[in-house]
Amino acid sequence: MNIEFSAKLNQLLKALQKELPIKFFGLLEIPEAVAWAERGGIAVHENFHTKRRFSYHVISSSREKLEEFCQKVNLPPQSIRASEFYRFWHLTWIPFDPPVKKKRPRGRPRKNP
Repeated sequence: MNIEFSAKLNQLLKALQKELPIKFFGLLEIPEAVAWAERGGIAVHENFHTKRRFSYHVISSSREKLEEFCQKVNLPPQSIRASEFYRFWHLTWIPFDPPVKKKRPRGRPRKNP
């Protein structure tokens, strides 16, 4: 993950933690994230389906807390969905535009005459 992107995300999460019971979990900590969400907290973990897009899965058993989260990060509350397998609500969150990679020119490099 881009260091600058990571620093911005940590800063945003710290600000949100002052008002909401929110915790960040790594990709390998998804079972812990589910347990935290089922106890009423808001769990944020890397989204393994779209990891390259810098998106995150946000889950909680409290729809009201997720609605408050949506309000704080300017997401429509209609993005909240009920889980089919667990007892929580969830949404996908892309907090910032992903870092732009420089494109390589197409074709072979030109030789200087």
